[in-house]
Amino acid sequence: MTRPSVDRAPGPDTVRLWLVPDELPAPAVAGLLAVLDQDERARAAGYRSAVDRRRFVLAHGATRHIVAGCLGVVPAELRWRHGPHGKPELTGRHTGAEVNLSHSDDLALVAVSATRAVGVDIQRVLPERLATALAERHFPPEEVRFVRAATDPDRRAERFARLWARKEALVKAHGGRLTQGLRIPLLHTPTGAPTHPDDAWSLAYRVLDLPAPPGYRAAVALAGASTFRATLHHWPEPPT
Repeated sequence: MTRPSVDRAPGPDTVRLWLVPDELPAPAVAGLLAVLDQDERARAAGYRSAVDRRRFVLAHGATRHIVAGCLGVVPAELRWRHGPHGKPELTGRHTGAEVNLSHSDDLALVAVSATRAVGVDIQRVLPERLATALAERHFPPEEVRFVRAATDPDRRAERFARLWARKEALVKAHGGRLTQGLRIPLLHTPTGAPTHPDDAWSLAYRVLDLPAPPGYRAAVALAGASTFRATLHHWPEPPT
């Protein structure tokens, strides 16, 4: 299995992202299970669905390989702790990177930043009726109007997914709960303009839309007002 090389470690104003599709053969996924810690294995075992269990192992095993490659360490040696709302952070001997993971159906997306808190989200585009209903329930009025203004149902669903991905990425960078961020207006931040979500959040954040496969939308957020560069890779990397 190819592991990202150490020179893939991000610079101070760069976030590196890896798209992880559910395409590995079963023996490779079993190999990923071997690098998970006891807590991750217990969480994987808790899934009733074999598909969900496999995707959990793939996403978390890939995250370990990616982060270990950036830091130049062994994947199984990484240790995680969880913040007040469950956001994982590196702890123990091997730190030096901010990490975030998102998964939706058969895709996972891993983000690694050197020093700035990072949040990432990938969303499958929902059926239009459900997307519109969720927008009306959770989004501020301007964003509800934006979603509903699209004349094509698929376009309404796409607009909802893009806004939801921005909001979830922002909240994950902050380390809070999603309910804290759904009413934060993010309609006008497609180019990563600084966002001050709330007076209670002392930092500004930048939110950036990401390219995603058909049927998905994705976004990344970094703490701080300065601009950043995002680079997207695939994992595992093709053989060279």
